[in-house]
Amino acid sequence: MNAIVGMCHFCEAHGPRPLFCTFTTDDEKHATESSKSTVECTGCTSLGPETVYVSRDDGGTIFCSRESIPNTDVMAFLRQAAIRSITCEVSWSKEGGVVYFSETLGHVLSLMFQLRDTRARGLRRWFSIVVLMRDKMLLLNITPVLSEHMLKISKELQSLADSVFNEEQKICSQRALRLTTGSYDFGQSRSLIQLSGDGEIFKRLHSHFTWMLKAGALTYSETLHTSQEMLRKINPNSIKQSIFEENACSVPSDEEYMPLRALENLLSQEVFRILLYCTLTGIDIVIKSQHQNASSIAKGLTRLFPLSNINSTRIRLSNNSEQVQCTGRLCVVDSETNNFYCKWPGVLPPKCPTIMNRIEASMKNSNIDDAVLHQYIKSLQLEWLG
Repeated sequence: MNAIVGMCHFCEAHGPRPLFCTFTTDDEKHATESSKSTVECTGCTSLGPETVYVSRDDGGTIFCSRESIPNTDVMAFLRQAAIRSITCEVSWSKEGGVVYFSETLGHVLSLMFQLRDTRARGLRRWFSIVVLMRDKMLLLNITPVLSEHMLKISKELQSLADSVFNEEQKICSQRALRLTTGSYDFGQSRSLIQLSGDGEIFKRLHSHFTWMLKAGALTYSETLHTSQEMLRKINPNSIKQSIFEENACSVPSDEEYMPLRALENLLSQEVFRILLYCTLTGIDIVIKSQHQNASSIAKGLTRLFPLSNINSTRIRLSNNSEQVQCTGRLCVVDSETNNFYCKWPGVLPPKCPTIMNRIEASMKNSNIDDAVLHQYIKSLQLEWLG
């Protein structure tokens, strides 16, 4: 999982700061180069600038834990996450983490908790665990898994800190001492190792954070499918006569098929509108073949079909001897002295389909030629078909 898991704390001298972070990388240099830190403070120090914890899985992924991240932009994002996770993005329900989003930098899952410290102001120190990620949906999906484990880590640290706190209180009660003397001056914040009493605490955190990064990738994985692959997997028959057919995006040339504007001029605008409506709404068309342009008209109308291989049953030619019965699902085109008319019992509705209106508007636009017009109509057909 491509994310960063960090431990942050509130330093009484320097404010909220990242303390320790774990990330995945494939660059061996990140496992050897020194961390860059400008703060000389016991509480803000974890591994030291020269120490890096490294783990590798079977797939070759490198998990690095160190004080800072080599990338300056990501480190700035981690510092901002430390500030927000401790000061404002706080969940008082104590049941899990808080997710907040930033479209420019990234998205964060954070869990704030407290550790008892006899030398801290208020006898408590603020800490937080943050998960930084660019993928919002992935972060939301794995939040329950990560949040549960972050809560377990905080409970483990609190248990260790409570043991140290109770032992120190037995030696000298800091609360009673402060009430008696009215003074508080213990210098720098203590490190997490001193608070927990465990010299291997950062090795434990490295193990925990590495598990979170690996578990996030195993719990929820995404596979990117194209629409064609997905449809073929779910319903193989659904891609037939669809935008995935071969040559679905090709536009016939004007030499092969009559241009639509020329077809409108030949038929008249009234007849062309009826045929346009019938073609788009699934009404079959029969063209009487005594006219010399009958085949050209039939081929020209196929420009209005999303796919050319379905025109054989939708538009056909008929000789004069064939008796064709006009119905609501069949429109007959005939001619008298080169004047075309339609035999169709239906009428155009007051509000025609949107694609029909868009085709008519594009045909009336004198600023585009026939080649651009036919390409635009093809894009409308593919949008309609898709």
